[in-house]
Amino acid sequence: MSHVLREHQVKLGPVRTCYFEGGNRLGHTVVLVHEGGYGGDAPNTFGRLAERLADEYYLVLPEMLGFGGTDKAVFFGENPYEPRLRHLAAFLDALDLGEAHFVGNSFGGGMVLRLSIREETSWRMKSATSISGTGGPFRTPEALKEMAEYLPSIEAAWRLDSWILHPGARDEAHARARFESSMRPGQWEVMTAPTLRNPAQPEQARPWDFPEALSASAVPTLLVAGTLDRMLEAGWEDMVAKHLKHVRVERLEAGHSPNISHPDDTAILLRDFFDHVDGR
Repeated sequence: MSHVLREHQVKLGPVRTCYFEGGNRLGHTVVLVHEGGYGGDAPNTFGRLAERLADEYYLVLPEMLGFGGTDKAVFFGENPYEPRLRHLAAFLDALDLGEAHFVGNSFGGGMVLRLSIREETSWRMKSATSISGTGGPFRTPEALKEMAEYLPSIEAAWRLDSWILHPGARDEAHARARFESSMRPGQWEVMTAPTLRNPAQPEQARPWDFPEALSASAVPTLLVAGTLDRMLEAGWEDMVAKHLKHVRVERLEAGHSPNISHPDDTAILLRDFFDHVDGR
């Protein structure tokens, strides 16, 4: 874990919620929402980026339902975003953070985009940054298959990371952190549970409301795409951007998670964007 982050817990109703915070308490607040793969959590998604931002910003990193140190729970009959959006809204209310910049990676990027169009959360958002997060669509079939077949081991964690980081990357420290997080009691089960289906009900394709729903957003938004990303369709950022009123698109020569593989380049982009939004 990054040495600038401190771990805490807060109880939201029956849900014990883990979060990390650190950095410059006199600076603007940045909320970082982690990825949603097996073994994803706040420190292994954003620990390296936190090191690059802590001098200037106050950082808050919640862990979503089913991930990291937060309780493991599954809500059947809903898409994977909705229960976690309610949980994050309750978390923000509990901490009463006021206005903040929001940044998410992958599933967390989709969460940030979705928070930006919800009445109970959008008012808190000075900006929304999605790093390789679409809110649902534009994921490649090959990546979806790879994500679904994870059985916890160091080798499986490295293989999953080979999709999330740039091609050919072998980050032993990150693979170890992913594996250890995926071994937390209940984490694998939470991730696998949505594949269960009632055999008496016909299988139906899930219609995505994204990216069209983003036309309701008034939050300044940054979309960060990796030019070497194998998990998303090429050009996803342009397909999402055309539905946003206040949007900036940036591309890095990286894979799906430049916040992990290229934290210096990612921090430079974020600082510039935050400064622009803050009028500096």
